[in-house]
Parts: sequence; C-alpha cells; structure tokens
Amino acid sequence: MNSPQPLTNRRVPSGDDTNIQILTPRSPDTPNGPHTAAPDPARLLVPFEREAMPFLDRLYATATHMTHDRAHAEDLVEATYLRAFDAFGSVTAETSLKVWLFQLLADTALHAAGEWQRPQRSSSATACRCQRSPEEHHPRFRDLQVSLARALDRLPDHEVQAALRQLPQKLAIVVHLADAEDFSSTEIADILAIPRGAATSLLLYGRHCLLHALTDAARRHGFLD
Repeated sequence: MNSPQPLTNRRVPSGDDTNIQILTPRSPDTPNGPHTAAPDPARLLVPFEREAMPFLDRLYATATHMTHDRAHAEDLVEATYLRAFDAFGSVTAETSLKVWLFQLLADTALHAAGEWQRPQRSSSATACRCQRSPEEHHPRFRDLQVSLARALDRLPDHEVQAALRQLPQKLAIVVHLADAEDFSSTEIADILAIPRGAATSLLLYGRHCLLHALTDAARRHGFLD
C-alpha cells in the first residue's frame, strides 16, 4: 500500500527550536546498560558530534510528542545520545543514521518507566481508514479540496502545532514522523517496531483527524466559510 499524501503540501512544523544542552557523551567504560562499549571514544567523538548532533532539535521535537513534557523530553534525548555514542562504533556506511537515531529514541522512550508505549496493532487503529467518498470524483468536491488546501496553507504554525497536539499520542507521533521528518511508512514501522500495515493505517487515520482539526482552525480564522 502506498503512503497516503496529505491534502496540502504544507509541512507539519517540527516543533519549537530548543536551546537544551546535551552532556558530552560519557566514556563507554561507564556502565550504561547492555550496550557494547565503543573502541577509542576519543576518536569517535569528533565524527559523532559532526554527524549525530545536527539531529538534536528534530529528536527533541519528536520526544515532546512522546512525553508531552519538555523536561522529560530533554531527559529522553540526552539518554538517546548517550546510548548512541556508546554504540556509534557499530555504525556502518549502510546505516541510515537518521533512522537509527530515531529508533534509539523510540526504544529509549519505551523503556523510560512507561512514559510512552509503541503503537500496537488493534482493531480500533487498523480499522480506522479514510474511505474515499464517491463525491470526491465530482468537480465541485475537487473545488472544495482546492479551497481547503489554500485555507490550510494560510494557518500560522502555532495553529498547526495545536491541532497536532489534539491528536491521540500514538497518531501524533506517526504523523509527526511522516510529515515533519519525511519518513516513509516502512521507516516509521522500523522506528516504532510495528508492522508496516499498522504504520500505514495509523498514518491514514492520523492525517484524517489532523485534517478535521485544521479545518476547524481555518474556520475560526475566517479562512473558510
């Protein structure tokens, strides 16, 4: 199944910029769970900072959707970077660093005392699919879609963020990963350790719910009748 396309090409904002500071990764000799110690940490520090640290704000934006709390999100991102540095020696040229870091973030969140749980396949989630109405083939309905897309593009970013926060947590995470981070359904499934079909269904339903919230916001601003 192909990944659904949003009604509008406007990207979901990735979240507020943050000035949080991540501690310098500790030496792999420091106990940090069951991860393999990276050889020669001094040699890895420079490439790690160059290649991994640019993802800081993006990981933090996703962590805020997972925790709904800035302080917890900062702790989660810091723990993710510590784990990433410990395992950075295992990264190869074939590794997608971005996907790997987001996988670590999701896995760290899963084990953070129940702060967040991965979306699970369930009848309510997988059954909620956006069905195409026969009216969508009518020229007048297509005109309404164009008007709606233009109205949504006029919404300020804080309204888009507010609409995203209205979504159930699982849906918000999936929509954020797809529309703010440009992950495919396959990559989202890998990151969250869920079946691809479940990731696609969650994305469909999440975008459907987000569209309703954004439509309400556009009406409040007078962009739609």
